[in-house]
Amino acid sequence: MVRKIVVFVTAVSLVFYYSHAGIVTDSYAKPRKVATIPQEKNYIIGTKTVKPLAGFEKQYEDSGEINRYSQGKMKENEMLAVKLTEGEANELKNDGDVLFVEEDRYVEGSKYHEKKVNKYKKNKSGTEWNIRMIKATGKKAKSKKEKVKIAVIDSGVDYGNDIELAGTITLVPGEEEMSPLFMDGSGHGNGVAGLIAAEDNGEGITGINPNVELYSIRVLDDNNRAPVSRVIEGIYMAMDKGVNIINMSFGMDIYSEALEKAIQDAADAGIMIVASAGNTGERGVQYPAAYEEVMAVGSVDKMGEAAQSSARGPEIEIVAPGELVRTTGTFGNQLVTSGTSLAAPQVSAIASLIWQKDLGMSANFVRWVINEGANSYGEKEAYGNGLIDAEYILTNYHELKARYEKGKVEGGDVKNESEVIAFEDTGCVEGSWEMTKHGDMVGSDYANVKAGARFPDKTSFVDTYGKYMFAKISHNPWWHGTYQQSNNYVAAYIYATNMANAIGQGKMPHDAPIPSGCTYATDMLSDVNAIGNVVGWKHSEVLNGKEPTAGRRRAFVWGMGIHTLADTYAHSAYVHDSSGWHHLAHEDGKGYDVADDPEKYKPRFDNAKAAVKKSLDVYNNKYTGGTYNEFSTVMGQYVYKLRNISAYITTVAGSVAAQPYAAYNYNVSTK
Repeated sequence: MVRKIVVFVTAVSLVFYYSHAGIVTDSYAKPRKVATIPQEKNYIIGTKTVKPLAGFEKQYEDSGEINRYSQGKMKENEMLAVKLTEGEANELKNDGDVLFVEEDRYVEGSKYHEKKVNKYKKNKSGTEWNIRMIKATGKKAKSKKEKVKIAVIDSGVDYGNDIELAGTITLVPGEEEMSPLFMDGSGHGNGVAGLIAAEDNGEGITGINPNVELYSIRVLDDNNRAPVSRVIEGIYMAMDKGVNIINMSFGMDIYSEALEKAIQDAADAGIMIVASAGNTGERGVQYPAAYEEVMAVGSVDKMGEAAQSSARGPEIEIVAPGELVRTTGTFGNQLVTSGTSLAAPQVSAIASLIWQKDLGMSANFVRWVINEGANSYGEKEAYGNGLIDAEYILTNYHELKARYEKGKVEGGDVKNESEVIAFEDTGCVEGSWEMTKHGDMVGSDYANVKAGARFPDKTSFVDTYGKYMFAKISHNPWWHGTYQQSNNYVAAYIYATNMANAIGQGKMPHDAPIPSGCTYATDMLSDVNAIGNVVGWKHSEVLNGKEPTAGRRRAFVWGMGIHTLADTYAHSAYVHDSSGWHHLAHEDGKGYDVADDPEKYKPRFDNAKAAVKKSLDVYNNKYTGGTYNEFSTVMGQYVYKLRNISAYITTVAGSVAAQPYAAYNYNVSTK
């Protein structure tokens, strides 16, 4: 019988209490009662049927932890996320229609034989050490019409960052209009997705299976935290996409009945669920990995030994490399980091290689094959069934499949006692790096550039008149690459980068030169000053609480300029069909409200990605500001045109400079 769930919150009421033993005193007055307003918290409610939900929605305030892109999947599955006082929560537990009421807590981004080792002094191979350890080299699946679908429920994945995405969405409140180019707020999701499916194109790392159909569902915020309700909504959205595998690289210590219900529903739908066990050591395996339906993944180091931080417990099912693993970073960077968060996606990727051999097989089969073919050389609470071994599984696939289909899942002749490939030195140092065109490894401040690039799409900050200080095209066209309100987006981009350079040189933003045609220079200057004076450079949503050095502030403001540059390809683009030219918008009701959909008129986003790369090249120079040349990526295709691009470049740099752009220019007066 499927359990039903509901969530709700009640109105605030006054209660009276005595401090400590019931009495508040001072030296001059008699004991007195003190009134206080009980604190509301976010709760999840589960009910037996959907019927009570309408009443609960009217009675209690929504928790606000899931943005408007939610599709109401919790409600469809008899759950609600609302605000309640503790008293209201306790009352609801006695309601005959309610199955449970629980606090909406936060998740955060996480048979033996004697071990034989084949140890290398240093990994000199072009293949990453972790891929060699799990023997997934050369195991790329051949292209097929129908691919294994994987949902990465995480902090988001940036579109065009060396990872092909089938779909991307954010459920984080205030990010409804976040550009898909800058979706990942922390870098966590990029790293997870890169290990699964980074493209085999000579750039950065190559994922274990680039041939999957990957869906990114952003639930973790910039601090890699999310309430359980948002995770649940993400799980149901993944189910709606018909995915085969869900990867979750986060966890929490407290059991949640609501989350377990969503996990069970996903498992009942035939989905394989993989989660990081947690970086909790002896404290035990975190949820959701600790649920029976989930494959809990621990991590090992370069010697194949269980990482000290990797969770221990009877729920550990499999291990994979997780210490000093190189993966996909930001803007084409490579990130080297550690944790079970990186071990889990390697298991998801190998699961997809197995499943792709026969999509008719079940999730239970794929899970069993992984466990049966593991190299099991350590104690169960640290290693589970052992180190995942792609080569062994795929070599013995047909024998394993035959056994499974005959019900002979125990015993068998397949025994993995192969050597563990280990390394004295992996060649990886923790940090974020980028590959320059000269092939050198240099330090990168791209994290702060990325923070700036995401900033204009956040609705978190409003001015004294209640208007958004940075978000919303109608309020701030200069930060959103639109021609509207006579905004010269070319000049706006250049001025933003000029202000960034002035800050980096220890000057004030108003010292930056203003390019010709920068209609809203005063507004842009006011906005940049507001980041320091109103928002505060140390605000968690700006520089993540780090010291606001001149270099970090330069990076952030340059990132805001990059947002203007990239948004031009979304908000100033025109496409043509039999009925004429059409402006792509957010909402127009005419079928052209696809401005931020990277799969619609796809060359726009490919060109925007290339424009961002050009801008980063200028940023790395540190001596010059942006130029109109960064917009040259529009040239060479005819899927769309940019409105007024020639006129704006003429204003900034002269008619000669604008001539090559004439064929890619849309001017309403000439159409």
